Amino acid sequence: MNGLLLGLLAFAAIPLLGILIDGIAAVRARNVQQPLLGSGHSDDFTLLVPIYGRTKYLENVDYLRQYGEKVVLCTTGDEDRGFYRQLQEIADRHGFRVFRDKPTRFSTEKTVTNAQRATSGTIRDRLVRNALREVVQTKYVVPIDADTFTARPISLLVNELVRRELDIASIRLVLTNRKESLLTKLQYHEYRLAMQLRFIAPWMISGACHVAKTEVLRDIMDRHSLFFQGNDMEVGIIAVARGYNVGHIPFEVSTAVPATPKAWFRQRLAWAGGEFRLFVPNFRYVLQHPFLWIYGGVVTIALFPLRWFSLGNPHLPLLAIFGLYILLVLVLHWKGRDRLMLLMPLYALVLSLVLTPLGVIWYFVMAIRDGNFGIIRPRRKGENIPHSPSQAA
Repeated sequence: MNGLLLGLLAFAAIPLLGILIDGIAAVRARNVQQPLLGSGHSDDFTLLVPIYGRTKYLENVDYLRQYGEKVVLCTTGDEDRGFYRQLQEIADRHGFRVFRDKPTRFSTEKTVTNAQRATSGTIRDRLVRNALREVVQTKYVVPIDADTFTARPISLLVNELVRRELDIASIRLVLTNRKESLLTKLQYHEYRLAMQLRFIAPWMISGACHVAKTEVLRDIMDRHSLFFQGNDMEVGIIAVARGYNVGHIPFEVSTAVPATPKAWFRQRLAWAGGEFRLFVPNFRYVLQHPFLWIYGGVVTIALFPLRWFSLGNPHLPLLAIFGLYILLVLVLHWKGRDRLMLLMPLYALVLSLVLTPLGVIWYFVMAIRDGNFGIIRPRRKGENIPHSPSQAA
């Protein structure tokens, strides 16, 4: 009997480890606040906006027009004439510049982008990389998605990067469609906590928008795998490995999230594949960010069969830990007595039990389809890192 009890306790210790890792990081970040340093502005920047497939995806054109020639619309060399004509008309109307990449042989990516917004491929990061090489001449650069905008001037964000003496910085994403559906309301609380984690893990860059010195981002993108899912966090990982000074600026950037189950599932399936790509094939970075990688690679991915087994074989220690997990989720997400918080444990459980195992499969689907397994290589063979290593969370 004692042996059985010890076995159950040991069996329960693994999910308990996941709760502790997740909880410690979240509790540390939950109430951290860091106001902007000042109200100064810096205008020496370029906005890079990847746009391909269809011009209707350029949803923030009215926002971008205030920046005129600072905006570079980055597109592929594989679009049709109608697309190029429409894009040039938009650029001429608002004073934007257009970067048109060289034609490629990536016909499979082209097919995907014409049908719907791509969730894999190398197009987005290849455009940013090549635009940095060929057209960006300003000292600072801000890549921003075509459906993203800010309430405050970009010049304020750039100035904060300068004043804090940072090389590259993450920002805070806030949702524009929080009240559109039940899913967006749940994602609001999910994003709110995720953005707080940037205070202790600033290298978790958001792909929708970030700010950097041009020479720094050019160096990073020259080493980027161009794998789409996890591409934003890869930027931060390479930045840390290259020894750059990475920070977080609490500058709010607005973006929309999927409002329907189909769109949400499609996005999260791709994200799960990207998480597997970062945590397993690139596991050697565990020494740089041990808590995140142990939690993501071991507890979340490697041990997901254990969670399924636990559901089919419930016993007191695991039920107690599951109750602790529910309490932790409620405490971390509770704000304003929102009754939707009662659904957050179920939401997190769906992500853990369903999306995580499917993400493993989807990673290989994306990697084989695009001929790119997303292996991160911050340095070339025989190359020394030219900067002093920065401190990472």
